[in-house]
Amino acid sequence: MKDKHGKLVELGDIVRVLEIAQDFLAILPEDERPHILGMLNNEYEIDDFPEEGKASVSIWWEIEDGISGYGGLYMLPHEFELVQKASK
Repeated sequence: MKDKHGKLVELGDIVRVLEIAQDFLAILPEDERPHILGMLNNEYEIDDFPEEGKASVSIWWEIEDGISGYGGLYMLPHEFELVQKASK
């Protein structure tokens, strides 16, 4: 798969989130939305290619002591850019 600039990306590569689909944000629960919005312009490791033409990145956050939240994005190529190739 390739990023916004046509660079090849693979599992473990670090990418920067450039855009988050407004349709996706609109359906998120209110308590999850700020965490997902916080991913914009930040860097994450590609953890999966869940569908043809989509890369996945994930985040965890602490809700309260001992309880965590989990979320992430399935991104199309125009929504991210390669920052660093995974070390092999």
